[in-house]
Amino acid sequence: MTRVASPADLDAVMAVEQASFDTSRQWSRTSWAEEISPADHRLTLVAGEDEVAAVATFHGFDVADLDRIMVTPAARGHGLAVELLSRGIDWARSRGCHTMMLEVRRDNDPAISLYRRFGFETISQRPNYYGGGVDALVMSVTTTEENHV
Repeated sequence: MTRVASPADLDAVMAVEQASFDTSRQWSRTSWAEEISPADHRLTLVAGEDEVAAVATFHGFDVADLDRIMVTPAARGHGLAVELLSRGIDWARSRGCHTMMLEVRRDNDPAISLYRRFGFETISQRPNYYGGGVDALVMSVTTTEENHV
């Protein structure tokens, strides 16, 4: 089940992030509270059966951005990221955004594979973006009906 996050989901969203990213890459409670608060230009989705197990957050003005997508280790491989990304692309298209962009660690092969399944292509690279010699790939896709998995 995928739904729009609400302020009541804040602790669950932060728990998903803690299970998904090391401390240095986690957002603050204040940042997450802002992401979850209702706004026309932003969408945060949560997914899971009995509890929140996956989160994705998007922003959209002229171009939509996938800011973060994360799935707890125990819930990986069950299609939650596919569902979240599909809903996010639908949302971007409904807002009139013809392009969605994202940044991903060059060494995050599972995420890169997911994005390529949706038609994302690498358009540039940011050297040492994540520190420790880890580059970011900047990827982009046109938000058309064809990029559903």
